[in-house]
Amino acid sequence: MKMILLLLAAFSLGACSASSTKEFLGHAAANAADTQVGYNQQQCFTVKSQCVQGHYETWETSDGVEGCSCKKL
Repeated sequence: MKMILLLLAAFSLGACSASSTKEFLGHAAANAADTQVGYNQQQCFTVKSQCVQGHYETWETSDGVEGCSCKKL
């Protein structure tokens, strides 16, 4: 079920142009994968601060915005 949700979100993200829709779908997929995500500097600071027992990563979105995640271990 999680895999279907992640695939649906991935395909939807490719078709969406509004960043708020992308963020909504990204958060939904992250919740299904037990991951916390952020899409700006302030959110990423919070995610990194709360990522005590997890794997923290940063990236640049297709819109040129900073993104980050913390995958819980």
